[in-house]
Amino acid sequence: MPAERLTCGYCGRPFNAGDEPRAGTKPFCGSGCGMAARLGIEGETFPVTPQLVFDAAYGLGVFNELLLLPLAAVLRRDGRGDAAALCVTISVSLGAAAFLAALFWQWRSGWLRAGDRRLYASLAVPALGGAAVALCLKRGDIALLPAASNLVLALWLARGFLKRVVAKRSRT
Repeated sequence: MPAERLTCGYCGRPFNAGDEPRAGTKPFCGSGCGMAARLGIEGETFPVTPQLVFDAAYGLGVFNELLLLPLAAVLRRDGRGDAAALCVTISVSLGAAAFLAALFWQWRSGWLRAGDRRLYASLAVPALGGAAVALCLKRGDIALLPAASNLVLALWLARGFLKRVVAKRSRT
């Protein structure tokens, strides 16, 4: 029996209803569109929503995670190994916390679809395993794994905006 075709409540693209939407909510083709819709940005209005606060905190965490790695490399090169190890520790701790927070936030939203679950599963080893190894060895080069995982995840979560732009251009 073929899956029911729905129209995304954010980007307007059709998709197969593999996961049933929650009662009373718009159907979304993925967590990216669900996240973008929860921001509530329409036209000139830009309200402060829980999704906006989460996205700002997640972005700040990933930015600082990425910023601390070159700082650790510079400190290590200057012979300040203890300070470099502290930067790596903070970086991978931020990375692991951001990864788990994004997973929890998406699960809580109810729009963690099959593709999202596969992405989180494939990123779990480099994000959390890389963080654990980097914490044990205090090495910034290994800390690139969780940083890269969170960067991929950040782009994945922002894909709803891109889908909407592509959908609008294909209609014109």
